[in-house]
Amino acid sequence: MTAGFHIRTHPDVRNIPYGDRKRIIDATRGKTDLANIASGNPDLPMPPFVVERVAAALGSGYVPYTSYYGFPELRAKLAQALLAERHLLADPETELLVTLGIQEGLYLVMRAILHPGDEVLLPSPHYAEYFLNAVATGSTPVLVPLDEKSGWVPDIDRLRKAITPRTRALVFSNPNNPLGVVWPRAILEELAELAIAHDLVVLVDEIYHDFMYTERPPSIGSLPGMKERTFTFGGFSKSHMMMGMRMGYVLGPAEPMFFVKNLHYCVALCPPYLGQVAALAALDCPREQLAPIYQEYGERLEMLYNGITAIPGITCVRPQGSFYIFPDISCFGMSAMDLALDLIDRAGVVTLPGTEFGPYGEGHFRLAVCTPRTELAKGIERFAQYASDFARRKEDRQS
Repeated sequence: MTAGFHIRTHPDVRNIPYGDRKRIIDATRGKTDLANIASGNPDLPMPPFVVERVAAALGSGYVPYTSYYGFPELRAKLAQALLAERHLLADPETELLVTLGIQEGLYLVMRAILHPGDEVLLPSPHYAEYFLNAVATGSTPVLVPLDEKSGWVPDIDRLRKAITPRTRALVFSNPNNPLGVVWPRAILEELAELAIAHDLVVLVDEIYHDFMYTERPPSIGSLPGMKERTFTFGGFSKSHMMMGMRMGYVLGPAEPMFFVKNLHYCVALCPPYLGQVAALAALDCPREQLAPIYQEYGERLEMLYNGITAIPGITCVRPQGSFYIFPDISCFGMSAMDLALDLIDRAGVVTLPGTEFGPYGEGHFRLAVCTPRTELAKGIERFAQYASDFARRKEDRQS
């Protein structure tokens, strides 16, 4: 080894921040009896229909490479489903790519369409990976704050004022992670008008499409004038409890998708065989095996919302979709990270600071329902007891 040899890493990669999520994970190491109401990793098994198909495929002992871009049959069925469920037209040969979850798809698209110095609008609080990918691809994330008093829906005038000659893309999720809200048709129509007027590309993450507990809005890519400027991301991790299968997809305009697919080949070669078997089964899965999953998470979401908002001083916008609530915990007078760490140490409750989702998440937690009801109830009870003890300690200091 040459003395003093140093491998240079790319500055865009060095600039990827170390998230609050990782700090919380670090803080839980070595601790037992923790009630985790932070994780977005669902606890239910895959539907039996999917399990049986995967087991049969694995039983054959043959697990080959596949088409670089996903089974042709899978892409064809995806196109049918997107048309039937979301009115999205998709050419399975030129406009659809099967990816290693949405995460790979997001990186591929942002890497393919963004140039150094391009700006990416992120209504914020936002899913952390949107920011990280913007940084990793050399572009500049521009955070546009969302207002809790307005139900976390975007202020179109505020977004418009954030646009500069360098603004290239708008990225968001609907239903929203971390906020747990669903942006309605009227907002999506305004976002579409904004994108068309300012020549923006829209990246929309619809991983929680099946977890909506309000009137279903359209997919923004189905609105007039939006097909040619929208990339729609979806997957099976949440809807079919297939997190570890890493099955996602992206639908986008044919011309840029040609280059996205080339980049995918460099990164992954092809999607995993068994994951695609599972995805095909998911598209054929009987509704009666899926409906109980969606109902269970909807009921847990209501349970979490009611339990947390019963704690004095905590307020929260009522959730409408996804697995999450985003309560305001500023009544404790601590930073979200300090409160989260104190909850781990004093109460054995794992939460996620809102700052994981950008600085506009300060004063909030993202809490999730991806744990059994008994664990959820334990987390709520411990949080409530912590709040009571906190109030008593505060009174003692003041007396």
